[in-house]
Amino acid sequence: MVAKSADEARGSALGTWKTTGLPASGGVISNQSAANGNQGFKGGNGGLFVTTDPYAVEALNMTPKERLAVSKLLVGARYLKKPTSKYNKTFADALIKASQEFAVEATRSGRPDLTIRAFLTENYQAPTGTGPSLPQREIYKKTEEDRIAMLNQVSQTLRGQDITEEDKTQKWYKDLKASIDKMIDAGSVRTVTKQVNPKTKKLESVAVTVPGYSEEQVAATAEKAIRKATPEDVARKERVDFTSWMFSALGGR
Repeated sequence: MVAKSADEARGSALGTWKTTGLPASGGVISNQSAANGNQGFKGGNGGLFVTTDPYAVEALNMTPKERLAVSKLLVGARYLKKPTSKYNKTFADALIKASQEFAVEATRSGRPDLTIRAFLTENYQAPTGTGPSLPQREIYKKTEEDRIAMLNQVSQTLRGQDITEEDKTQKWYKDLKASIDKMIDAGSVRTVTKQVNPKTKKLESVAVTVPGYSEEQVAATAEKAIRKATPEDVARKERVDFTSWMFSALGGR
């Protein structure tokens, strides 16, 4: 005597699902609707409707691993929103609807050997982007000369001179330069999602940008570091600027 396989031991539930979309025992699909998913299969008992849905039973008898694999195919073909390894009404309804449409497609296209798995695979629909999209990172191309020029501009404003070679040997400058480099290299992250406007009730694209770099941020960071590291130079520049302003205000007298 040949031992039965695991599928056979379970009444070939998953095996049936893999190979056909028609109900077992020779029943045929008849006027089944989403409103009454447990009816619509006519048996050989004088046309009476049976109350047990073979697809719901099949879904219930699947192992969690099998159910998860099936649910992913149902999600891909837009019969289900999220994959699941647990049995519930939503999963069963999705499987029933897919099985109905599969049977119709197999009949009208003259493909008796078409499987429901193949049907779901060929009807896969790519995501439309109604959920969160992948973040977009904008990296700013700044050469070493560009970065030094940005620091020189701040240094000229505060001290009246560029960053000197002596400055470049100091810890404060090395820390400042490393901070600026990290800021520029990080760029800005922009994420676009589809959201319903609470006022208009319409779906719209919403872009959220998390800045990792801006000209203003670089200037503010450099100013803070230069003021702290070279207060005498900054104070001298301020005195010179004040004297020049006063002389100009007095008309050069």
